[in-house]
Amino acid sequence: MIHGSASTVDSLCHLNGWGRCSIPIHALEAGIENRQLDTVDFFLKSKENLLNPSSKSSVPDQLDHFSSHLYLKNVEMLTPALDLLCSAIRESDSETQSKHFSEQLLNLTLSFLNKQIKELFLHNEELDEHLQQGVNILTSYINELRTFMIKFPWKIIDTVDEYDVNENVPEVRDSDIWEKLSVEEVISSAILNNKIPEAQTFFRINSHSAQRLEELIRIGLNLVFDNLKKNNIKEASELLKNMGFNVKDQLLKICFYTTDKDIRDFLVEILKEKNYFSENEKRTINFVHQVEKFYSGHFQENVQIQSFARYWMKEQDFFKHKSVLDSLLKQDPKDKFNKQDHRIVLNWAQWWNQLTQESILLPRISPEEYKSYSPEALWRYLTARHDWSSIILWIGEFQTQNSCASLEQNIWPLLTVDVIDQNTCCNNYMRNEILDKLARNGIFLHSELENFELFLLRLNRIGGVMQDTLPVQNYRSKEGWDFHSHFILYCLEHSLQYLLYVYLDHYKLNPSNCSFLEKSELYEAHPWFEFLVQCRQVSSNLTDPKLIFQASLANAQILIPSNQASVSSMLLEGHTLLALATTMYAPGGVSQVVQNDENETCLKKVDPQLLKMALTPYPKLKTALFPQYTASSVLPPDITLYHLMQSLLPFDPSRLFGWQSANTLAIGDAVSHLPHFSSPDLVNKYAIVERLNFAYYLQQGRPSFAFGTFLVQELTKSKTPKQLIQQVGNEAYVLGLSSFYIPSVGAACVCFLELLGLDSLKLRVDMKVANIVLSYKCRNEDARYSCIKESLAEKLSKLAMGEKATVEELLVLLEEGIWSSIQQQEINRLSSESSSQWALAVQFCRLHNVKLSTSYLRECAKANDWLQFIIHSQLHNYHPEEVKSLLQYFSPVLQDHLRLAFENLPSLSISRTDSDQVCNRSPQEFQGNKEEKTDLFEVLLQCSEKPNSGCWLLAEAVKQQAPILSVLASCLQDASTIPCLCVWIITSVEESVAAEATGHIQGSMEGHVWELQDLSVIWRTLLTRQKSKTLIRGFHLFLKDSPLLLMMEMYELCMFFKNYKEAEVKLLEFQKSFETVETTATRVHATIPAEWLKEQVCFLLKLMLQQCGTQYELGKLLQLFVGTEHLFCDGPDVKKLCVLSQILKDTSIAINPVVISSYSLDNFQHECTSILEKLETEGQFALARRVAELAELPVDNLVIKEITQEMQTLKHIDQWSMKQARIGFWKKCHENFKRNCISSKAASSFFSAQAPEAREYPAEGGLSGIEERHLLLTLAAHWLAQGDPVPVEELEELEKRIWLCRITQHTLKENREETEPRFSQQISASGELSFDSVASEFSLSTLAALNTSKYLELNGLPSRKTCENTLGQKEQESLNFLIGRLLDDGCVHEASRVCRYFHFYNQDVALVLHCRALASGEASVEDLHPEIHAVLQSAELLEEEEPGLPLRKAQSTSSLDSQSFVMLPPSDEVVTNLETLTSKCLHGKNYCRQVLCLYELAKELGCLYTDVAARDGESMLRAILASQQPDRCKRAQAFISTQGLERDTVAELVAEEVTRELLTPSEGTGHKQMFSPAEESQTFLQLTTLCQDRTLVGMKLLDKISSVPHGELSCTTELLILAHHCFTLTCHMEGIGRVLQAARLLTDKHLAPSEEYGLMVRLLTGIGRYNEMTYIFDLLHKKHYFEVLMRKKLDPSGTLKTALLDYIKRCRPGDSEKHNMIALCFSMCREIGENHEAAACIQLKLIESQPWEERLKDGHHLKQLLLKALTLMLDAAESYAKDSCVRQALHCHRLTKLITLQIHFLNTGQNTMLINLGRHRLMDCIIALPRFYQASIVAEAYDFVPDWAEILYQQVILKGDFNYLEEFKQQRLLRSSIFEEISKKYKQHQPSDTVVKNLKKLLTYCEDVYLYYKLAYEHKFYDIVNMLLKDPQTGCCLKDMLAG
Repeated sequence: MIHGSASTVDSLCHLNGWGRCSIPIHALEAGIENRQLDTVDFFLKSKENLLNPSSKSSVPDQLDHFSSHLYLKNVEMLTPALDLLCSAIRESDSETQSKHFSEQLLNLTLSFLNKQIKELFLHNEELDEHLQQGVNILTSYINELRTFMIKFPWKIIDTVDEYDVNENVPEVRDSDIWEKLSVEEVISSAILNNKIPEAQTFFRINSHSAQRLEELIRIGLNLVFDNLKKNNIKEASELLKNMGFNVKDQLLKICFYTTDKDIRDFLVEILKEKNYFSENEKRTINFVHQVEKFYSGHFQENVQIQSFARYWMKEQDFFKHKSVLDSLLKQDPKDKFNKQDHRIVLNWAQWWNQLTQESILLPRISPEEYKSYSPEALWRYLTARHDWSSIILWIGEFQTQNSCASLEQNIWPLLTVDVIDQNTCCNNYMRNEILDKLARNGIFLHSELENFELFLLRLNRIGGVMQDTLPVQNYRSKEGWDFHSHFILYCLEHSLQYLLYVYLDHYKLNPSNCSFLEKSELYEAHPWFEFLVQCRQVSSNLTDPKLIFQASLANAQILIPSNQASVSSMLLEGHTLLALATTMYAPGGVSQVVQNDENETCLKKVDPQLLKMALTPYPKLKTALFPQYTASSVLPPDITLYHLMQSLLPFDPSRLFGWQSANTLAIGDAVSHLPHFSSPDLVNKYAIVERLNFAYYLQQGRPSFAFGTFLVQELTKSKTPKQLIQQVGNEAYVLGLSSFYIPSVGAACVCFLELLGLDSLKLRVDMKVANIVLSYKCRNEDARYSCIKESLAEKLSKLAMGEKATVEELLVLLEEGIWSSIQQQEINRLSSESSSQWALAVQFCRLHNVKLSTSYLRECAKANDWLQFIIHSQLHNYHPEEVKSLLQYFSPVLQDHLRLAFENLPSLSISRTDSDQVCNRSPQEFQGNKEEKTDLFEVLLQCSEKPNSGCWLLAEAVKQQAPILSVLASCLQDASTIPCLCVWIITSVEESVAAEATGHIQGSMEGHVWELQDLSVIWRTLLTRQKSKTLIRGFHLFLKDSPLLLMMEMYELCMFFKNYKEAEVKLLEFQKSFETVETTATRVHATIPAEWLKEQVCFLLKLMLQQCGTQYELGKLLQLFVGTEHLFCDGPDVKKLCVLSQILKDTSIAINPVVISSYSLDNFQHECTSILEKLETEGQFALARRVAELAELPVDNLVIKEITQEMQTLKHIDQWSMKQARIGFWKKCHENFKRNCISSKAASSFFSAQAPEAREYPAEGGLSGIEERHLLLTLAAHWLAQGDPVPVEELEELEKRIWLCRITQHTLKENREETEPRFSQQISASGELSFDSVASEFSLSTLAALNTSKYLELNGLPSRKTCENTLGQKEQESLNFLIGRLLDDGCVHEASRVCRYFHFYNQDVALVLHCRALASGEASVEDLHPEIHAVLQSAELLEEEEPGLPLRKAQSTSSLDSQSFVMLPPSDEVVTNLETLTSKCLHGKNYCRQVLCLYELAKELGCLYTDVAARDGESMLRAILASQQPDRCKRAQAFISTQGLERDTVAELVAEEVTRELLTPSEGTGHKQMFSPAEESQTFLQLTTLCQDRTLVGMKLLDKISSVPHGELSCTTELLILAHHCFTLTCHMEGIGRVLQAARLLTDKHLAPSEEYGLMVRLLTGIGRYNEMTYIFDLLHKKHYFEVLMRKKLDPSGTLKTALLDYIKRCRPGDSEKHNMIALCFSMCREIGENHEAAACIQLKLIESQPWEERLKDGHHLKQLLLKALTLMLDAAESYAKDSCVRQALHCHRLTKLITLQIHFLNTGQNTMLINLGRHRLMDCIIALPRFYQASIVAEAYDFVPDWAEILYQQVILKGDFNYLEEFKQQRLLRSSIFEEISKKYKQHQPSDTVVKNLKKLLTYCEDVYLYYKLAYEHKFYDIVNMLLKDPQTGCCLKDMLAG
């Protein structure tokens, strides 16, 4: 600002060597806004030093002193400025007039960014993470800004010039030689001979690309590389040197970057000789050679570590990475040598740190060399490979490394906790295992020690915080606490009271050994903690009462947290008994506490008066403690404890305590000795004697006593001794198992069983098994012994109950235990000794009836030990099938041998009585067992001689009952499979089954021809007998590919094994196979047609459903068969049956099998009906409803029964008598009926049937019964009306009954009010439901079936003459009242019906119906009833008597506001009659007014009343609003009031009409009607008043915006303004918010793009929320339409001008021109004054910016500034005065005087500075001014109150200027205090004669005579004192004052 431009400042900084100052970002912002490019340039130059180090320093210094982190921080600090520049470039680029500025700004910014990146790369060859991030930030800005660069067309470089390229090219001397050479040879020759330019010319002539130097150099470098391959270092060096390269640098670069191992090794040797390598490079080369040696193909990897590699590295990932490296190294994958050779580029190794290098070498070294490597690398290597064994060894050495052993003996490097914490690379499980192992030895990570919760978690993993030896002896927290203290604090902070108590007990902590327990601040924060500590101290010393006293005080502190716990505070808080109990343990007892001794502590000291007051509820205790002395000389008698206990009945001292001599109250027969449990009398009276049984003695290990006790106590008295012995044996067995770990108990139980004569083998075996399992689990699990023991005992208890799952679980544990025991004993796993140990497992299996253990046999098979396998299986008698199943584990050769050996093993059972065993006899068996039969070979020989050998062989099979013959017959040529299968089955089953299966065969079976029909009968017979195994075996032999085999396997899985999951798989396989059978064209299964297969499958599926033994099995089968319905031929609906089964699965109801066997829809529904009845009987209505839905049965009866049961329940629990309960029940009934959609007839009948049962309840008065009956009848009618068609007659009858209830109810209420006039009716103020309120919800008033037009006709309406009074007087009055209420509510139809029901005449009903009849024209005056006719005639006579009144009164009744709706001519007789009838009507007047209103409206519209009445109110109101009449709002309001239209309807119509009018063009033109906004808004606002809910209108208006056609922006604008007005009236903030959002959207999307600035202004001023709509100000300002807002009459409210000024101040602070223009336009004098004042202050600040002395040098310029400030300040004062801003005007006026005085001083040559003074300088300035008026001007201008006494002392006393005093007196009062202050200042200095003289003269100005005298006397001015005393005017007064 001083030097004028940034360039000047920059030059000045450069010349003086100053650093450029840091310009703040707001200066940059101002520079951009004012288009000052030099400011921007200066800013960017000032930021250069922030990014780059000083240019004077060397590169190494830069790298040392300038951190990359600081660089990144500087870049991030610069980003706001760069964002600002980018934003400015973007905005300027979009404006045409700002393009030039944008380009210049872009050039500056890009130059700055490019320079920063260039400088950075000049000083840094490689970028670290921070530098790279900084570069990325700068690059992102460059990429963004490049889009704004000028896009020049690309230069076309491929075009060839017209002139010859070889023109003017000199000839080459060696061209003839070079033409014969290759390109490489030419270039080599040229480089070696320094002829590179000639070579370029040669190549240019030949149009070769090598004419470019870059290409030539590239080929030259390739030649260098080729020479190096040939080990020609000399020529390669020459080539490099002649090409201009540094030979040393290039060779080093080739050496470090080449992938050719030979070249690298060659260069290494050459460069080593020349000593070109640094020490670091030499180490790198040695390391690479070592790696290549280790990883070469012939080097063996560490086997121990190699085994881990496959666990952590995927093989495919390895090959993937290897392929990338091979491509980089240019290796040929087919090269065998390269496969064994690993090459590493030296440059790679340069970047590897020591840790990386060691990590590479570690996999290839032996463990003996581990010690020479760093612990970080080794630990990371071992943990990454999860080498647990090595880690354990290293940790073991780490735990002992602090011992005295020498470090040289260690085989591992030195390990620290930090190494473990920072370099562990294993998974979380192993990490925790490592840390747990360290923690058990007291070694913890620092991170865990610093976080106490993590520390606790670690302790929890190694045994918890309560252990015998807790490894935390050296623990110290940051605060210096030990572990106990820290844990106690942790428990306190987390309120772990119970844990803390147990913890303190475990470690026996108390205040004596843990000082942390004595901290008083902990007691204050946690009162319970003090109580806990004190209680524990009591338990440690039970004889010290002081501890109990302290504990009681601590307890009281919990109860009274606000005060200090003491005996007195307990009494004050009302805890009297607690206080007395506490004093019992106080030192000295109660007597010491009561004595008010001053020396006692306040805790136990009690005021006796307070104690007396507290003991008032306990008079005897009070008397005992405070006895009343009757005489002073008589001492009170001793009160003992027995006297105090006299009133306690359980402890009557007269009966008890007779054995105590101190009890003087005991009577003679009192007990004389202390009662005890062995007293004979008490034992005989009260003792319960229990005899010890045998179980007790068994637990004590005494079997003989147990046996004797059993004999005496139980066996001799038993009638069934055998059963008792068996039962007792079982109990002993269970007891022995539960105590298996106690040998004495187990032995006693075994002995006891033997004494009983029972076998003890099972108990002995089970106990042995349990002990083996226990020892095994204790060895292999970390759990406590007690936990394992309890878990095993629980399993044994289940074993005793015979649970198969437990047996199998124990068998698995036993097998593991036996293997573990064999391993521990170091016995050969397959030896005979091992086999003997497995005898226990076999014995266990046999005793518990499970499959024998095959674990040992399986191991033998895997080891191919066939001999031990056979011995063990034979010794323990294994089943052959079990043995054969294990042969698969042998080797193939042994497997075949053993199969052959086991092939002829005899079967366990060859009896034909076993239904599941198939007769599979060998020929030898056939021949040996059937001696009477023909020899097998003889039969076969005969067969060959027979013509039809197959049939003959089958006949022989039947005859001989030999299934083997049928198998042999199937092997003959052309043999049929079906007969063979049939014969095989018949000969393989029992005789009874065979007889049943062949019962249909006529004649001999031997000659029978077997067909599919026979197979079908056999199939069904065997399946019915459940002989599925025979069928499966037969089909396996003869039809192994048949799908039926799958079905039979499925049958077995379901029926025998209950394995439904596998059965489902079989069923799916069958379906696929069956589909193949059906669709294939080949004859694969030609012998069995598909139809026959389907029939057999259908039979099987049905049979399975019928053979289910339980409902559970049936449900499982049905679930299985869902989806197989196509397999059932006319079978059951499986899906429905499945759902039914699922519904009934938790009930005792079963599905009748008949439904499955003979399924039909009727049978199914019949069965569901039966089930439904059972479920209803059991009360399971939810299930019954599901059954009904499934069978599509009606639920009417079900729902009604459920409701009835619930009603009975309410009556049973006495809830029915409660009114609210009944109301809620009936509502629930209705909702239940509605939800279940029951028939209307059933629901109506239910409610009708319940109505007569409603009765009165005494607690509810006498009306509840009739009210309840009324509700039930109403509900019945409501449901009856739901029918189709509606039974009108029944409905009318019900309505009549309802009205009888209403009449009775009203009559009873009236009688009640007469009898009890003092009590008002009870009104439920709590909002409870009543019968009437519920009944009103189902009223019949609006029912269309009843509200027919016939009830509005006069025909049938009872007249006064024709009415029949069937009701009593009271009932008639009630009915009359109720009808009147109906009419008031507008229920005219219902009122008419009621009159007809009871033949009752009601005048109001008659008047209402006659009004309608007259208006509609249905009746003329002559047709009216006589009484109505008489009413009209009397009205006419009244009018004739008063002829002066017009026919139509001014106060008409046609509308609610008593205004005529339409001014019809007075001659309309119908209107007159209607008004007359309306005036006579008492009730229903509103309906008459509606009739009159509609009649007048019909007249106006020229249509019939019936047409108008038929139309709804909505259409009529729409017609009124569209009429465009001036008084349409008044008419519409009247219509709305009379018709009672809903607010929502009115709001919708108003919004619709407003939208229509906004969109409707004026007549004859295509333009819309043009109104001023005020007029138009006023019209629409009148429409909005029609609806009482303005918020609703606003919402409807907003909804209408979506229907406005596109482009009708003015309509949308007005709708938003009107909606905002509605929301503002109701303060609906949500609606206002929606309007503002819509306005913003309208402006941005439509008004701004269309440049509708007028509509923008209309929207802004119409809504008037300027603070929320500043975006319109921005748009108008940007588009230079801001002046539009300053038009006259645009802002009648005056808020716009304020908003405009506020906007300019906030958003455009520098635009003073617009600010002043707005202020002038709106005559805002105050704001004008503020502007002038601010401008004047700026002038003064400009003066202040330079020192005053420098300003005085240019006096003329200073005066100009002052005059300018003076003018502005005068204008400001004038403007303030115009706006009555008095305070501001006075302030400006004072400043004006100050500036004028400053100008005056300058004009007179005085240089005193008066302006811009600080408050600390004001006093000096004012004292220096010679005149008082000048001092006054300065003080007033700065609003400063100076010390006038000091000023007068300086000016008058010291200087003697009494003119100054005279001026002071003219403007201010000389107060007494001023004289006193001056006097004090005078005393503080040594006065001169002049000063004394001046003071005497000053005192003469003092008007206070006494003060004058006093000061003169104090200063020893005795002449003045005598003068005053002698003066007659003052002397008398002074003498009196002095005397007083």
